[in-house]
Amino acid sequence: MKQLLAFSALVVVASCAQTTVTPVAKNQIMISTSAEAACGSSGSAKVASRMAAVETIRRGYERYIIVGAASANNVSVYQTGPTYASTSGSSYSQGNNTYGYATTHFGGQQTIFHGTHDTNLVVVMFNAGDPEFDKAIDAKTQLGPNWQKVAKEGVNACN
Repeated sequence: MKQLLAFSALVVVASCAQTTVTPVAKNQIMISTSAEAACGSSGSAKVASRMAAVETIRRGYERYIIVGAASANNVSVYQTGPTYASTSGSSYSQGNNTYGYATTHFGGQQTIFHGTHDTNLVVVMFNAGDPEFDKAIDAKTQLGPNWQKVAKEGVNACN
């Protein structure tokens, strides 16, 4: 059972974020990432940051600077009521007296997380020779040695 729960959690976290990209100028984009509650705000920010590098490469640029950022969340948690009750007990008699106890266990409650963590980034992209190029972050370095695969597939996991 524990393995099934761990696998279920992994599946949820493995594909927990969606990103949209809005061009705002020839070398500027806005990244909007929405991540599942399980990812947390840091997971949403991580996906958005990596997608800034991905989009820089996809658009033919080498480096980028994040010039604006905002985040929000609308995550809520609620617990359902019990769905079953089980009562057990025992008794014994001693002389004219009977003694006993009964215990009721309630179960079936579930804790449910709902909502998303959202991150918005404004990104300016640069190529060699552009002003601020030397101050910008190298997109390939940010994505690591498998940058080509990541740039092709994108980022949708917050882990």
